[in-house]
Amino acid sequence: MSEIIKNINEISDSDKQKDSSIDKVEVSQKEEIQNNSDNPTEENKDWTNTEKIAFRIAFIFFFLLVVPLDIDFYTKWFTTDWSHLHIRNIGELSGSGFNPIKIVENNKGAGDIGSIAQSNVSFLKLNAESGTFGIASYINWGLALLIGIVGGAIWTLFDKKSKNYRVLYYFITVAVSYSMLIKLNGLTFAKVFPTQMPELALTQLNTNYGDFTAQKLYWIQLSFVHNYEIFAGLAELLIMTLLFFRQTRFWGAALAFAMIGNIAFVNHAYDGGIHLAASFYVIAGGFVLWRYLPQIWNLIVNEKSTSLNVYQFPFKEKWQRYLRIGLKTFVFGFYFILSGYLHWYNYKHDSYKVPSRPGLTDARGLYQVSEFKLNNKPLAYSPVDSLRWQNVTFEKWSTISYSVFNTFTIHGEAGRGKQFKDVDRAYESAGTGGGRRHFYYEEDTIKKVLTLFNKNKVYKEERQILHYERPTKTRIILSGINEHKDSIYVVLDKKDRKYPLYEGKQSDIKSF
Repeated sequence: MSEIIKNINEISDSDKQKDSSIDKVEVSQKEEIQNNSDNPTEENKDWTNTEKIAFRIAFIFFFLLVVPLDIDFYTKWFTTDWSHLHIRNIGELSGSGFNPIKIVENNKGAGDIGSIAQSNVSFLKLNAESGTFGIASYINWGLALLIGIVGGAIWTLFDKKSKNYRVLYYFITVAVSYSMLIKLNGLTFAKVFPTQMPELALTQLNTNYGDFTAQKLYWIQLSFVHNYEIFAGLAELLIMTLLFFRQTRFWGAALAFAMIGNIAFVNHAYDGGIHLAASFYVIAGGFVLWRYLPQIWNLIVNEKSTSLNVYQFPFKEKWQRYLRIGLKTFVFGFYFILSGYLHWYNYKHDSYKVPSRPGLTDARGLYQVSEFKLNNKPLAYSPVDSLRWQNVTFEKWSTISYSVFNTFTIHGEAGRGKQFKDVDRAYESAGTGGGRRHFYYEEDTIKKVLTLFNKNKVYKEERQILHYERPTKTRIILSGINEHKDSIYVVLDKKDRKYPLYEGKQSDIKSF
């Protein structure tokens, strides 16, 4: 009996030792998880001096970039005609850039960006060859960083007590995220409702390939693939949506960093002109992602258990919750719903890239110049004549273009503005060189007179007054005074031209 009791005690002691070992393992595992994970107590830990100094500089730098400091931006909220709100107003109400140093444009007309918000205040003007597309275009970022370094040093001298800046960190990342969202809305909906790169005009289909700037070549390629343009717009809309919610802000910042970072590369490669705006999403997206990186590194690289638990401001007070809901509702309603509706309306009724005024009835097409007189003197066709018109195009809207053997200063940008007046909608002429000339015209149907206005911003004062006759459906006769005050007489005959670009799109690929 005593032997049995002894065996039972030994088994019990063995079980206790095993339980004790299991408990130790579980405690050890829990401690390891806690040590390798971010938890709320670690959000309250003291930051190192290096972390605090880096944050102070970054806070000032991004504050300057995302908070509008131009008084004109705020006055526009009170001077805008809200009863006749137009898509062109949205750009003016979507923030403004930090640009106290103005870059003097070397190419006259290249800075014509329509209603995109630009500050009227400048403290210094810089004339640099690389100011439009090169390194000098980033000079205001350099100034913001310098101010951040100086401001951070002063902040460090006067702030010795702060243990961390997690609340400021939260709100500056929110500001940066919403700045990305708001500044993206115009380009997003201009792609969803494809007006950023409108359909190819006949003048572009009849212009020599080498006469386009690199930027214009990139834009007209997208003009031919509207489905891709719409896809890109929907991808940007996804970025906006993900940035709007704090639970998905990480993914929005990551997509902005990758996708719009690619657009920044493209604009550098093609001299696109919006490389600065696109590059903003690289640094802004990286800044928003930064606070997630330690946990991601710990999980993926170190292969340790972790939790993505970053600090979120609690909004405990009732007024804080109401203010937050009110601001989010306004942003969603204004920059998603209203902006989307106005872009749709613009797409349906008045695309801002091309004139809204219709052209001559049934005149759209390519014309050969059968006869040309200058000051009553006939000029025979010659491919090297600098005065005689060569091929002529009429668009379905009020634009006429013709080519001569001559060169002109290029209106450098691709026509990215949102202009109110038809005459200022220079998408066809912008970025086009060689001898191609583009004119907007207004028609007097009673007197049968066309008044032509040069669409190239470098030559915007040029006018032509031409009387027109249409003896047949395929012939147009123009006579009057050209931009040089010479009398001209031009007989145009319509050509039935097929364009392989479109014919191939609608035919069996094997036939081409």
